[in-house]
Amino acid sequence: MLTKLKLGLVSGSALILLAACSTETPNEEAPASTSESEATSSMESSSMMESESSSSVASSENFEGKSFSVTYEQAVADFQKAYPDAAISSVDFDKDFGEYTFEINGFDDTQEIEWEVNAETGEETKNNTEKKDSDFDDQELMTDDVMAIDELIAKAEEEAPNATMVSWNIEADDDTKIPLFTGEFEEGNNEVDVHLNAETGEFLSVEND
Repeated sequence: MLTKLKLGLVSGSALILLAACSTETPNEEAPASTSESEATSSMESSSMMESESSSSVASSENFEGKSFSVTYEQAVADFQKAYPDAAISSVDFDKDFGEYTFEINGFDDTQEIEWEVNAETGEETKNNTEKKDSDFDDQELMTDDVMAIDELIAKAEEEAPNATMVSWNIEADDDTKIPLFTGEFEEGNNEVDVHLNAETGEFLSVEND
């Protein structure tokens, strides 16, 4: 009887030990899985940082490497807020008296509008209106149909790879009403104008002066 009892206790203890080992096995492998996940995340983060760095270097070659607090979209929205009943005919981004600005020209039923904002500070620098001439024929620029400006700039750069962009302009074509993007570049002593369809980014022509 005692022998059977001892055998039963030994068997029970063995089963408990086996169960404990079986339960602990997955936990022993978990750190390895976590480590692999952390390594993958670290590699992805490093790759993203390298990509952002390359993008920053490329964009710094234009506009004297400056960054701007005002975007094209914000400038358009501010103009529309100031003149809710007016149509926009053109948007220019260039250097004016040493400062980069967005200049927006527009019109309504009775007047022509010239409005400008400093792209670096957000300060309104021009707000002029005058009576519309009888022969006024500017076309409305459908700003909602324009591609992202960064994409248009990148496409224009592909057509002038050795030049530096100094300004750009968007306006509606007088005949087709299609919005046209013109990127203005400098290459040594030469000026290069790249013309794109501002809706699709399609290359149209290039001019050298």
